[in-house]
Amino acid sequence: MLIANLVEVKTDQAVSGASIEFYGEYGLKRGWAIVVAPSLSSSVQSPNEAWVLDEVQVGARRKVYVGKTIAISTQVSGFSIPKTQNQSERAYGIETRVAAGKSFGEKGWVNIEAASRTCGESGIGSRFDATLGLNMSKNQRIIVKAFGDGNGCTKAIVRAQLSYVRPISDTLALEFGWRQSLDQSAVSADRGLVVGLWQKF
Repeated sequence: MLIANLVEVKTDQAVSGASIEFYGEYGLKRGWAIVVAPSLSSSVQSPNEAWVLDEVQVGARRKVYVGKTIAISTQVSGFSIPKTQNQSERAYGIETRVAAGKSFGEKGWVNIEAASRTCGESGIGSRFDATLGLNMSKNQRIIVKAFGDGNGCTKAIVRAQLSYVRPISDTLALEFGWRQSLDQSAVSADRGLVVGLWQKF
């Protein structure tokens, strides 16, 4: 599966920017899958309006338990993040992740992921993702998710996103949503529209 999202990023005290986020997962044999997740941004990480490379992550995911309604997997990835605002230096690290998902049949599913990250001189960080999916008629979906980072590799931030996913063919679907930072005390609290394309292989 490949997911590509274009995210509008608005803040109260800065010029609006945008980011492009990709998530690709390709299944292999014996429960293994390759995961690739690069992202780019303009006027988000720095005032530079040119598109710059943000985080890049490449990893391997393996299913360790699959039941009738519950699945558990682990993932080990290497990642690279900007070390300075002008993108001239980058930090590199390792992420270990555990994910647990539960299906509610035709009604929907829930998935929770937690990760620990080591990133050299920047220290140890954390990351989490929690997603609730609700199935609608004609394979349409409503997806509610919260995700964020703890202090360490990047600044601590929590965001929430609400999306509507509608298929346009057997292998393609469109996503429309809204993303909002939950830490309104932060000067850089951001929000914006999300437009995405889902591709099944």
